[in-house]
Amino acid sequence: MGNLFLGLFWAVLLIATDNSPPVLLTAQEHPWGNFLPNSWRIVQTVTVANVDGQTIQSQRIVRTTLADVDNEGITLQESETLNLSGRPVEKIPQTLKHDFFQELIQENVQISQGVPVKLTIGRKVVPCDVRIYEQQTSGGRLTTTIWYTPHVYPYILRVERIQRAPAEGPNGVGPIIRQSVTLVQETSALHTIRSSRRSRTYTLQTVERAGNITKITDARCSWDVPGGLLESTTREFDGQNREVRRSVAKMTNYSSFERIPGTTTRQQR
Repeated sequence: MGNLFLGLFWAVLLIATDNSPPVLLTAQEHPWGNFLPNSWRIVQTVTVANVDGQTIQSQRIVRTTLADVDNEGITLQESETLNLSGRPVEKIPQTLKHDFFQELIQENVQISQGVPVKLTIGRKVVPCDVRIYEQQTSGGRLTTTIWYTPHVYPYILRVERIQRAPAEGPNGVGPIIRQSVTLVQETSALHTIRSSRRSRTYTLQTVERAGNITKITDARCSWDVPGGLLESTTREFDGQNREVRRSVAKMTNYSSFERIPGTTTRQQR
């Protein structure tokens, strides 16, 4: 009788688990969410391009400041200076708000949950929930699929974006004109406890294809700095697999106040 009762208990528990809503990410799982407003970083990007046999170099400096963290997402302010041929040009500063899945908060976006899956990172298998964004744009339809977990930083472990051209006919599906995949290659979260302050690093790789152009970005990141990025290299190849452009981005400076969990105290890093 006891075994029967125990079996019924686990059956009810499994049903409740299967029907339970998916866990969503919070500010604590966002690369800016553990810092207080007025934390900032500066990222410098140097791009070298081969245009008609000539080498052209440009420099881009972006300062990003955390403006606010609320229940809906993260508000960032960006100021950008572009230096091309020795002439600095400052762009109009902009304010952007992202949700906790690092997606811009915009109108006319349909959000749904997909079927949970398991991702393999190195030799580790990580169960993930799936979140899907669908947006109709002037250039067609953009679908973004995010594989995520609140248990392994950087919490978003894979992102796939597919841009399709406008469909022909009411029920047609347009051809793919651009697609990219961002995947966590390695994260120290699988080797150290989550609360460890010694090493909270991870690496990302993004492969983007549009027409005959392929871009490959390798990034080194740390959960201990605002925005996460430490440095990245983007290589762009043409249809004949020749490198035609290379960009190297580095975080050159930052200032941050980090939230201490469970308190209202801030700690400068």
